Parts: sequence; C-alpha cells; structure tokens
Amino acid sequence: YGDYLYTCANDGRLTCYKAKTGEEVFRARIGGGGGSFTASPVAADGRLYFTTETGEVHVVRAGPRYEELATNEMKDTCMSTPAISDGVMLVRTLKHVYGIGEPVPAEDP
Repeated sequence: YGDYLYTCANDGRLTCYKAKTGEEVFRARIGGGGGSFTASPVAADGRLYFTTETGEVHVVRAGPRYEELATNEMKDTCMSTPAISDGVMLVRTLKHVYGIGEPVPAEDP
C-alpha cells in the first residue's frame, strides 16, 4: 500500500517493509497482543484494517511507524475479509452484515 508492503501473521504480528527494497521498517503486535487474524487486511484512505476472529476491527495508520488509531467491536465472530467500495466498508460477521461509512455520491454524467 503506497511505498510499503504490510504482512499480518495469524497471531497479529504486523510487519512493514519498504516495497522497493524489501527492507523491514517495523514489526508490531496489532492491538498489543492476542487475537487470531484469519481475514486478509484491507486498506483505504491512508488506513489499514485488520479483523480478528472475535470481531475486532483494528485501524492502523499506513506509513513507516506503527500507530493504531482505533479498535471497533463488531461483537460477533468475524472470519471474512471486509470489502471497501465508494466510501463504505462492509463487514460480515456470523450473524450480520454492517455497512460502515458514508457512500460517495455518484457523479452526474
């Protein structure tokens, strides 16, 4: 994403690399530790989103240092990768589908 490549292990170890060289920039534990990360991360608007199986969506600022901006509780099992489209993030849990954000208005033809 941008100038960096991010990888997230199943245990929440986030590693950031320079995309051009492969040099490691930082390594951190998302949310401070714990959690099982099955869903793939997604990115939009300078943020990275990581979803745990227990339904936490961690928001991390994209860039060369680890900065967690928020943790959102979905309060349900979540095994799916969120989808992002036109300003809305769709998060599917075991029992619900949530649309988070405000849709971008369609442009006039």
